[in-house]
Amino acid sequence: MLISRRRLTQCTPLRKVDVCICGSWYTMSTVKKCDNVANLTYPSYAVAAVGGRHVVVGGGGGAAKTGIKNQFDVYELYHNGNQTVGERVLSYDVGDDCITNMVAWPGAITAATSVKTAPVITLAIGQEEKCVIMKLKPALGAMKKEEVTLQHSSKGKDKGHTAGLRKRRISEKSAEEGSTEKEEISEEKKRRRSLNTTIRGTKYFTFDAEKLSSTQTVFKNKEEEVYQKCCGISPDYKFLVTGGTDGYLRIWNLPDMKKERQIKAHDKEVDALDIRPDCKQIVSVCKPTYECCVWNLKDGKKVTHVVLQTNGVKYKCFRARYGIVEGNYQQTKLFTISNPVMGSKNPSIVSKWCGKTYKQERTKDLSGSLSSLALSDNGQYLATGTMRGSVYILIAFSLQQLRVIEEAHSTFVTGLEWLPTHNKVSQMVRGYSDASVLSISCDNSLKIHHIPRPGMVPVWVVAILATVVLCFAFLLANLLGL
Repeated sequence: MLISRRRLTQCTPLRKVDVCICGSWYTMSTVKKCDNVANLTYPSYAVAAVGGRHVVVGGGGGAAKTGIKNQFDVYELYHNGNQTVGERVLSYDVGDDCITNMVAWPGAITAATSVKTAPVITLAIGQEEKCVIMKLKPALGAMKKEEVTLQHSSKGKDKGHTAGLRKRRISEKSAEEGSTEKEEISEEKKRRRSLNTTIRGTKYFTFDAEKLSSTQTVFKNKEEEVYQKCCGISPDYKFLVTGGTDGYLRIWNLPDMKKERQIKAHDKEVDALDIRPDCKQIVSVCKPTYECCVWNLKDGKKVTHVVLQTNGVKYKCFRARYGIVEGNYQQTKLFTISNPVMGSKNPSIVSKWCGKTYKQERTKDLSGSLSSLALSDNGQYLATGTMRGSVYILIAFSLQQLRVIEEAHSTFVTGLEWLPTHNKVSQMVRGYSDASVLSISCDNSLKIHHIPRPGMVPVWVVAILATVVLCFAFLLANLLGL
């Protein structure tokens, strides 16, 4: 009897160890290579997955006239039989201000019905001191006539290409080298002859972007710069929470962006926030003051100050996220990542806290300074990125290290986003892996990291059990005289 694990990723494991966690067998490994979903033309700072197939990436070069646009791109993901890849279906220039934070949710909530109307995608984009609400409505796009002609004329040449391969866009390479816009357009036409365009034909699904509102969410505090640093959408999509350099948390009703209340959370900027799944509490992080606080959304009062217990070593909380307990939305846990204030000898710490009492339950030491944090929607996995570009994947229940993707990016990881775990479209997109997480960085790349489905029992356990059963059968037959 042979039992094998299904491995559907293109990662190259360096070390593998089988461990049993909660009845399932996982392969713990260190990985050196991962799938490259797409190459961008700008440094990215925000990523959001919507609906299982689409992912939105935002960033840019800022107000400086460097030639790098401030924009967000929408990619349609699919599995080409070899790996997960993304085809850009929309690129939208947002103007002079860079996108530094963003949330996205499926559907649009209208004031008349207060219900979601699919398949629209709504974005909340942080640009300087403003929060811009965008609506992306599905539309049918068509290739330009000259591109269609170019594609048909090159069919004979493209027959020799291997099916399923995706080459890096030459236009993106030339953009990095400072090529002209005319050259980029020419290279883009060549890219249209790739397999991706051949599959979807001359017409394809894209989005029409519409700006719904622009609201100032951060106000001047002393002589400091004013900009929004983080935002979050409630699980029921009824309100938006923003935080910025003035230290305030502000709650905005959707869709009219009317301010419901504000909370003076910190003396310095609010660096990160997250809303509890039951929409009753919110956690905020202030790195300059080393604070991680929980607030009551109903009255704005402080619930507790989450303090990491260490042996006299000072740590500052960097990110905080809520997660459900193995698919149970009635039970939640809080997860934080913390970096040492002084020195690099001390490890960074991932912590798990009770979602009701906020008592520290577990900690996990990791090497390197941590920069980002994300929890899968089923509460099973945790991913955190480092300043060196590596990605750690942990089991959320035990904080046991499951996978390390060393130097997935050439610089620090700016964002992580898990694809929906139970969405059927998402399962096909990620090659039926158990879960997949996207990562972005300032190195102009969008990458994906897969977790293979855990095997029920490893081969060596089956062999031992089979031997024991056979021995017991022979002994029993001998005793019965058979």
